Amino acid sequence: MVEQGVIERVLGAALRTGGEFAEVFAEDRRGTAAVLDDGRVENLASGRERGAGIRVVAGDTTGFAHTSDLSEEGLRAAAAAAAAAAQRGGGGVR
Repeated sequence: MVEQGVIERVLGAALRTGGEFAEVFAEDRRGTAAVLDDGRVENLASGRERGAGIRVVAGDTTGFAHTSDLSEEGLRAAAAAAAAAAQRGGGGVR
């Protein structure tokens, strides 16, 4: 789904901005559901959930960002947003 080298570069970028810890959670899931009534298909639906969450911890503050863009550029932008939120400090989750 996302190449290991891309993940390593994204995490490295998040940590270079002062983060002490960073992680990426990526998901690409497809699903199909069918509703049957007396053996007849009443409703059929399918979908895809795709995205990544990035968490960066700096001191007592945690920054989090999400993106549906799993390209390296999209992941880097989310990492930058999470790192910026964590750098604002003040403790807690942003």
